Amino acid sequence: MKLSFGGGASEVGASFLMLQLDGKNIALDCGVRMSGDPMPDFQIINEYGSVDCVVLTHAHVDHSGALPVLSREYPEARIYMTHATKDLVRILLYDSLKIMEQKELEIPMYAEIHVKKMLDNALCFSPTHTFVPFSDSDIEITFYSAGHIAGAAGIFLSGKEGSFFYSGDFSITPQRTVEGASFPKLRPDVAVFESTYGDRLHANRDIEEARLVAKIESTTAEGGKLLIPAFSLGRSQEIILTINRAINKKQLPAGLKVYVDGMVNDICRVFWKHPNYLRTQYGKKLLKGNDIFYNDNVIPVNRDKALREKIVESKEGLVIISSSGMLTGGPSQWYAEKLAGVEKNAIALTGYQDEESPGRQLLELLAPGNAAEALPPEERALKIGEKSIPVKCDIGMYGLSAHADKMEILGLAQSLAAKRVFFNHGNEDVVNSLGAEFQKEFNGRVYIPKNGETFELFIRNKRKQAAARGSWICMPPPAGETEETNTLKRLWRFVLDQYGKAKGFTLEDLYYIAYGKPQTSSPAALENGNKNENENENEEEFIRFKASINKEPYFETEKKRPFIFHAVDEDDFPAQDGVMEVNAMLRLADTYFPPSTGLYKKGARFEEKKVLLYFNFPVVAVKALAEEIEAFEQETGWKAEVNAECNPGAAEQLINSLMGTQTGIKISYYRTEGVFQVTVDELPDNASAISESFRHATGLSLLVVKKVKKGAQPKPAQADTAAGQMEQNQTFNLIDRYFSDKPHKLYKKGLKLKDGIPGIELSFITLNAGRLYADDIDRLMEKTRWNIWINKESNQHELLKVARELFDKENIAVKKLSYLPEKACVQAAFDGAPLAGRDDVWEKICEAFAKLTGTQLISKEP
Repeated sequence: MKLSFGGGASEVGASFLMLQLDGKNIALDCGVRMSGDPMPDFQIINEYGSVDCVVLTHAHVDHSGALPVLSREYPEARIYMTHATKDLVRILLYDSLKIMEQKELEIPMYAEIHVKKMLDNALCFSPTHTFVPFSDSDIEITFYSAGHIAGAAGIFLSGKEGSFFYSGDFSITPQRTVEGASFPKLRPDVAVFESTYGDRLHANRDIEEARLVAKIESTTAEGGKLLIPAFSLGRSQEIILTINRAINKKQLPAGLKVYVDGMVNDICRVFWKHPNYLRTQYGKKLLKGNDIFYNDNVIPVNRDKALREKIVESKEGLVIISSSGMLTGGPSQWYAEKLAGVEKNAIALTGYQDEESPGRQLLELLAPGNAAEALPPEERALKIGEKSIPVKCDIGMYGLSAHADKMEILGLAQSLAAKRVFFNHGNEDVVNSLGAEFQKEFNGRVYIPKNGETFELFIRNKRKQAAARGSWICMPPPAGETEETNTLKRLWRFVLDQYGKAKGFTLEDLYYIAYGKPQTSSPAALENGNKNENENENEEEFIRFKASINKEPYFETEKKRPFIFHAVDEDDFPAQDGVMEVNAMLRLADTYFPPSTGLYKKGARFEEKKVLLYFNFPVVAVKALAEEIEAFEQETGWKAEVNAECNPGAAEQLINSLMGTQTGIKISYYRTEGVFQVTVDELPDNASAISESFRHATGLSLLVVKKVKKGAQPKPAQADTAAGQMEQNQTFNLIDRYFSDKPHKLYKKGLKLKDGIPGIELSFITLNAGRLYADDIDRLMEKTRWNIWINKESNQHELLKVARELFDKENIAVKKLSYLPEKACVQAAFDGAPLAGRDDVWEKICEAFAKLTGTQLISKEP
């Protein structure tokens, strides 16, 4: 086995590897650089003599941009990739042609004819499907889903000389558009891993998305415009879905306008064609004909120059998502020039910025010790070409990376445990430090290659590989006129009978079982060069077959691997009205919400088509499983209703686990406040850590307090410094600050004893009004370590005052206003019928009263 690096070694860009395995010369990726010499080092091919085939991990141009050049020189070399990757490569390469045409002083690297011939020479396979690229060799190749972007794949090659794994760009963490990488326990002899972010740990993705949403809200609320320069492939779609989700959850205003410009719109259209490469909930939406990107809020600009001018001149707050992500070209450059000089605007960077890119200049304004606001105005500038643009707007960086971080890279490398490990695709310092750290804990050999280097790899004791290819039994033709002639229905029954519903298949597998032939011509037939007519016919037939499989109810995809299909039980077919049969729905609930999610009971209200989901800790479950719940509702046609209260038994079990060997503890649950309290003889040193762990797991507060001994007088309500409590006056001041700008006034606060434990009681106009600030109270308890609760009693005087003011504002005479404690509401009595014919006014008053007080206003029947 021989391995050479022609690009992408100790750099990000121009990824190009040559692998010689069993005498075959295989090129892995063929990309360009964003700056400097764009081409990889093709000189290394001279050492090999030729290129027999090319295998592509994904569509980004730093991995695919030089393919037309290589394919032009070696037209006989077939090119292998996933289906989504091929359509995405087509968009990116045709865009590259336009860019080359605009650079008048530069000679284009290739022409349109070269792109077309290269694409005609490409064959596509689904992840996990193993194929044989050569008729005269036993080499097998399998793609495995790599996360990163739609269609991205890691590559596993196996031959007589050993096995080889190439990660390409990958991400273990799921994103909005795609699931995380799905690599099985492979056993490669040699492995190459990307190292883009091998020197850092990524921030929590949910937190970074929340930060971005908060910046959008604050900027647009002040009438500012937020520009998000984003990679047209992957990152832009992530941001669109994040914003749509925030609008649906009312985290952003319903009328917010989001304009999408540049090649982003072309890429979105490709996503529509490949639902099996997207996360299940979005793939299913697309299959039902729903647009997952564009709506009344999200508007494509489609390179409309007049609309662009209208956008930047608008007085409204809005968002612009535009390529390129590094401000190296595309409409994002134009928008940056127009918006950067206005203070109320903002630019949000969300991805890798090349060292020579304008985006990197903006990042440097954020560098520690070089705070943007501290720089002289003349230094706060963005240089684009010959222009120097003053930067007065806010700049932010939001970590939405689609690459693995240090722990994910090391984790995958440890898991596969290859005998020889190479790290590439990263800045030199990053790759060196990552390799040195991994070598300390790894028994094999670690290499940090340089471009132009070649490695002769002799594998003496090759690792044994599990059989990758399935040996499928083909479906026989219909037997007589009485047998079902619907091919798909016959295939479904045949697969159920032969393999059962547990066996998973790729589309290629099912096509072979159905028709007794592969989706492409044999390797021998393909060695003559370009596709023949039969191959084109097969490809068109395969596309129709894929559409039918996705449309009809006979097969369903795996939730985490939407490119894998299983035969469906007949009882699980959805009803004609789109609502799944109740027992099938409840069985599917177990798939969506396994025990690890905390689901301990489920039920159904058939008439309302509602499924009742009972989670141990619903506060956490609703947030963590929002997308799963939405996808479940879409697939089944049932509306999910989640329990409001936690499972006290599960909470007590968790508390006992957290308390460890502590004995003599008493657990109390204050349901109204949503607070658990554990009383102990002696406070543990890690009481604060216990409370934080409980809050993280449950979304609820846990107070750990010391037991009051019998016969002893309760301690006066004062700060317990041993428990880490804040001083009383400081606590009161903090509470005042928290509630100074809230819509509902905090009328009173005071020291109280509850179950002999000192705490602080807060009095609002009603208990319901106070409950609106449960999250604030939780944070106050965390900061102060005081037990804080809401007074259950209503402020009757203020309730009547609010009601009277609302009636006076509408010039309505009220005979009497009364507080009804049994109903916890206010009743209004009138002389005559002053509200006759004024139902809209009455509804307006009632709505305002409920908003101001958290309780109802009712009228007394005459």
